[in-house]
Amino acid sequence: MSGTKFSSPRLAFWCLLLVLLGGIGYEAYAVVAARGVTRELFAKYEVATRNGEAPPAVLTAARLEALIKVQDPRFWTHNGVDWSAPLATTVTQSIVKKLYFEKFEPGIAKIKQTLIARFAVDPLTSKNAQLAAFIDVNGFDAASRKWFGKPLEALDDDQYLSLLATNNTPRVAPGTPENEDRMKRIKKYLAGQCERRGLADVWLGQCGT
Repeated sequence: MSGTKFSSPRLAFWCLLLVLLGGIGYEAYAVVAARGVTRELFAKYEVATRNGEAPPAVLTAARLEALIKVQDPRFWTHNGVDWSAPLATTVTQSIVKKLYFEKFEPGIAKIKQTLIARFAVDPLTSKNAQLAAFIDVNGFDAASRKWFGKPLEALDDDQYLSLLATNNTPRVAPGTPENEDRMKRIKKYLAGQCERRGLADVWLGQCGT
């Protein structure tokens, strides 16, 4: 009879395997569900960018380039996830966080966020529609009106860079020393005076004054 009993290590192995399979099944279901709603969620952004043929009209080409370089320099070439820095957040993943989660909690949700970005949003939407969504869901225009009393397209160059420098972080709001410091770093970075150490280098460590 003893030969038919599971040893503790074997039981632990099968329990772990079941947990892993359950997790994979859950994530697979999440991706399928996300794919089912993605075209509807992005419909207005595709329309606004002429089905992805035109960039978001709210920003000039130079300002859009600055946004991409600061937020996600590999945006045009990656598939929704920058695998050189998988724990960092791409433009696509940022959209997923806003549109596909009622309340995003760091941790296991990062896996779901990454899978949806890679297998739902990126293959089913255009890059320009993603940019339009990013600008919208992250409240660029609302922040512009809040901090500078004018719409996003009316900002001068320094005000726009100040908005980019906030990094969606309250303590880096326009007018704070942190914002001024990051804005100076961004200016140096955009001017080619310093290098970025990958997507995870959000604060542009080599660009300090």
